[in-house]
Amino acid sequence: MELLECKELCKEFDNKQILKNINLKIPRGKIIGLLGKNGTGKSTLIKLINDLLTPTSGEVLINGQNPGINSKEIISYLPERTYLDREMTIKQVLIYFEEFYKNFNSKKAIKLLKDLDLDINKKIAKMSKGMQEKLQLVLVMSREAQLYILDEPLRGCRSCNERLYIRHYTF
Repeated sequence: MELLECKELCKEFDNKQILKNINLKIPRGKIIGLLGKNGTGKSTLIKLINDLLTPTSGEVLINGQNPGINSKEIISYLPERTYLDREMTIKQVLIYFEEFYKNFNSKKAIKLLKDLDLDINKKIAKMSKGMQEKLQLVLVMSREAQLYILDEPLRGCRSCNERLYIRHYTF
């Protein structure tokens, strides 16, 4: 069984077809990049996989099941927009993630934070956009998930890009 499968997946907004008959299979253990111009439906597909949108027709299957409560336990999702509470410190966010996600690995998160020069005591409101993006990436990659879905994970993070290419992380 495939980890992720899309069958004849379609999505329309205001009678405009964004996705048409998408058929996709992603087996376990693969890293797949979804590339395309702006407005071609990449984020729409990601939101459908994460059960944030409903297909117009067709279906998404994760471990053979439609997205829902069970799939949220195995998918670690990084949206394109920040979702962090700016009043919290990094340490508070780590505690929150540890309590919220059974599969969150704090030791891994702390190591990645150190590797990316992020101070665990820093308040999010005092961090640059790039630093916040690094933090979000650390949080997502520190879950022991089966499927990682990253929507534009490093768009504004030049130093993060450089470090991730130089260091060979095993996630």
